[in-house]
Amino acid sequence: MANDRHGSGFFGGFVIGATIGAAVALALTREDARDMVVGKAKEASSFAKDASEDLRDKVSDVRDKVADAAAQWQANATDLYERGRHVVENARGNFGAAVEEGTANADHLRDELRYKTEE
Repeated sequence: MANDRHGSGFFGGFVIGATIGAAVALALTREDARDMVVGKAKEASSFAKDASEDLRDKVSDVRDKVADAAAQWQANATDLYERGRHVVENARGNFGAAVEEGTANADHLRDELRYKTEE
């Protein structure tokens, strides 16, 4: 008896599926239904094409903005490097001058001390 219920459920599903399939086949064989399906497919295709073109344009805009920002960052980095290089060169020159002045003062004081000790 359990097999009868299971078998009748399968048969009922088969009949319902066949009925729905026949209805869809009849609907698609009608010319106006077929034209409607073709029209909807063309609309979907057009929408997808427009959407992909919009996306391509947006990606191109973002790429251009990123390239501009990268160029600006590189220019800023180059400017900062040059400014830093000048600061280091000036500091090196100032340090060298200070060392020379200190050496000259030390030599002068040594000479003065020698002179005083010789007196």
